[in-house]
Amino acid sequence: PSINMNFTVDDLRRDGFEAVFVAAGAQRSQLIGIPGELEDITGFYYGLRFLRDVRVSKPVAVGRRVAVIGGGNVALDSARTALRLGAKEVNIYYRRSREEMPVTEVEYDEAIVEGIQINFLVSPTRIVSDNWRVTGLQCTRMRLGALDASGRRRPIPIVGSEFFAEADTVIAAVGQAPDLSFLPPDSALERTRLETLAVDSNTLATNVPGIFAGGDFATGPGMVIDAIAAGRRAAIATDKYLKGDTSPVQMYDLKGEEVGEV
Repeated sequence: PSINMNFTVDDLRRDGFEAVFVAAGAQRSQLIGIPGELEDITGFYYGLRFLRDVRVSKPVAVGRRVAVIGGGNVALDSARTALRLGAKEVNIYYRRSREEMPVTEVEYDEAIVEGIQINFLVSPTRIVSDNWRVTGLQCTRMRLGALDASGRRRPIPIVGSEFFAEADTVIAAVGQAPDLSFLPPDSALERTRLETLAVDSNTLATNVPGIFAGGDFATGPGMVIDAIAAGRRAAIATDKYLKGDTSPVQMYDLKGEEVGEV
């Protein structure tokens, strides 16, 4: 059964569960935040939903020319999937350079071999549509400036470099975030500025006693191995909580060395 469809976290507590671990992942696509970003126009998709719909065999129509916004794994997966669905031309538009692109060399090379065209230092500024149907992207060329908070060089628009890229389908894949919509609007669970649940780095406990959270739902998108480690940490922390043990969680690797916190 699904949370908030058949029961809620509060229902679980009322039913006698003394502890709940929330590990719902980062299943929501980040918004781009540009004009024309309307999910109900024909030919516009968010990357995660696009891939999910294809995976469960929902009908997904892509046009002859597909534009993908982003530079991560979801962007590359979406581009390659669109090509396999019959698109004749697939362009990825990424606002930074190859050096800043968060994908492995293998993934990048496979996309190029398959026929994906990657346009670096280009930032879409508007999704253009006509009569509620995508017609393309308004874009601006970028140059890289000083390092930003992410440790990568900040993309800066080049004045006068604007251009229009024709497309029948636009797929937005600029990041992932947890979907907190199943939590009641008045939930007491504390959230971070990144719209994840705030947890203790050692125990993964939230600000509500008995409720723990981990994996991408607490940290944002990360590696699978980190999510697995969070599940193990939460299991230990929950067991200690139920026993009334307030000592810190200690985890060790196969060499017997202590593993750091989240």
